[in-house]
Amino acid sequence: MKATAVEYLAQNKLPATAIKITSPFSGKVMDLNQHPEPFFKFSTLGPTAMVSLSNHKILAPFDGTLVQVKNAGCEFILQANNGLKVLINLSITPEQHITHTHIAQLNGSKITKGQRLAYFDLRELDAPLIGSLVLLNGHNLGSFYYSHSHVNAGVDPLLSIIKKN
Repeated sequence: MKATAVEYLAQNKLPATAIKITSPFSGKVMDLNQHPEPFFKFSTLGPTAMVSLSNHKILAPFDGTLVQVKNAGCEFILQANNGLKVLINLSITPEQHITHTHIAQLNGSKITKGQRLAYFDLRELDAPLIGSLVLLNGHNLGSFYYSHSHVNAGVDPLLSIIKKN
């Protein structure tokens, strides 16, 4: 399976019909080539966007279901009501230790856009925490774009999809 690249396209250049996935994170959108984990760097699971976190919350990017929480609250698999499935991942190095203050939802829970999935204390970390959003079932949907260099959780789109005709 060939990795699908996520490219930059200015917000005003996106067609009105583009599907926009709201960012679950706040922070600086980074070039995927800078991802410390090759699994995400090469979009092995699907189109991926990466954020260097500046905030302690992870919010639901859409209405749907929290399918699974894995890796001690560092991975969330969500499915939107329209069928899109995403993986939200926090990349924590072996040197980093993070204490999750709260994982707000359990497997199988219904979620609404902007609802808090988890929050944690970033003050414990010496280096920025990296968050990734991977579109798990979007390989054949069309083209993928990001349009912001900095995103606010629950507000700004992190990933936009222009569907194939």
